[in-house]
Amino acid sequence: MYMPEEVNLSTFQDFEDAAKENGTTSWDAYVLMRKLGYESYTSFSGVINKAIASCAQLGIQIHDAFVPSNTIIDGKDVPSYKLSRFACFLTSMHADDKKREVAAAKVYFAAIASSLIEKAIADDDLQRLEVRDEIRSGEKLLSGVAKDAGINVNGYAFFKDAGIRGMYNMSLKELVLRKGIPEGTLYDFMGTTELAGNYFRITQTKERIRSKGIRGQAALEATAKDIGKSVRKTMIENSGVAPERLPISEDLNRVKKRLKIANRGMKKLDKSKPKQLKAISAVPPTPEDVN
Repeated sequence: MYMPEEVNLSTFQDFEDAAKENGTTSWDAYVLMRKLGYESYTSFSGVINKAIASCAQLGIQIHDAFVPSNTIIDGKDVPSYKLSRFACFLTSMHADDKKREVAAAKVYFAAIASSLIEKAIADDDLQRLEVRDEIRSGEKLLSGVAKDAGINVNGYAFFKDAGIRGMYNMSLKELVLRKGIPEGTLYDFMGTTELAGNYFRITQTKERIRSKGIRGQAALEATAKDIGKSVRKTMIENSGVAPERLPISEDLNRVKKRLKIANRGMKKLDKSKPKQLKAISAVPPTPEDVN
């Protein structure tokens, strides 16, 4: 990743000057698009959609951060968004960091966020939240498929445990003890790699049950364990690390709280700028502000 030697207020002065203050400070999506080095709004809109999804996952009102609007481009009235500073931050975190402009923007916005909450926010925070949300949806779908295939309410816990046993070579209870985390919070303490492995396990278990027409408690448990073993083997082959040995990460509930605080802080910041922004820009950002 490109890492600017110095990113401060002057580097982004044109961006700051482009803010519209019609009661609420905001930036047109096309302004941010150009600042991040994108030429096509078609491709950039995909980045915005990911940022909107992150906003929803945090429980932040989407229309407070991403307000649908119109703007004039080449003489034409086209759909756009009015973005809050936090929306600009989320969008930059989802953008292509192979672009020099994106890497610089990530440092800039992350430095502002870090100054407000006194701790760095990383790309991985958003990725973990996204995959955790996908797991939540995946488990609901798997539960429905398993129920249709003959598992009752009392049997589902054994079915779920079978998948864990396959992937981790131990029961869910043993895994929680090994990780040293509270019961019922396993996924909230997983890093991106481990979360992704579990999401793959869940989705592939669902697909195997459907495609093979598997039915009955014993057959379903065997399938869950078999898929878990397959995922375990792949993870070990790729990284050399068994999934149970992967380190725990910060509780995702704390990550959410930190991001919400950053959102509130940015709102307050825009009421008192540019004085506070100049103070923030005087502190050179570090790689931890991005990574």
